[in-house]
Amino acid sequence: MKATRTLSSYILLVGVMGLSIVGGIVAYQIYSASVKSQTTTQQAKAIKSLDGAINQTVIDNLEKRTVYSEAEMGLLLITTPTPEITETIEPTAPESTSSATTQIQISE
Repeated sequence: MKATRTLSSYILLVGVMGLSIVGGIVAYQIYSASVKSQTTTQQAKAIKSLDGAINQTVIDNLEKRTVYSEAEMGLLLITTPTPEITETIEPTAPESTSSATTQIQISE
């Protein structure tokens, strides 16, 4: 007589095949994510390659700039007064609520 397989062996076979298919799909997803470029086509157009060459007009503009010493900077800077904020509450009639007014005083 020929021995027949039990139902549990078929369930095991289908489970192993399903698990191998899912494992293959996950492995492919991981591989494709690691190989795929992280920059989009718009970013690739916007990225400028560095060639190491500096335009001569940029160098000329840098040489023409005026350099100020610290003493000259002290003469150019103007101190501005800082405002003092004081809050006062005006007394009002009992029927209405009290309102706060803000006064700004500039001290020099």
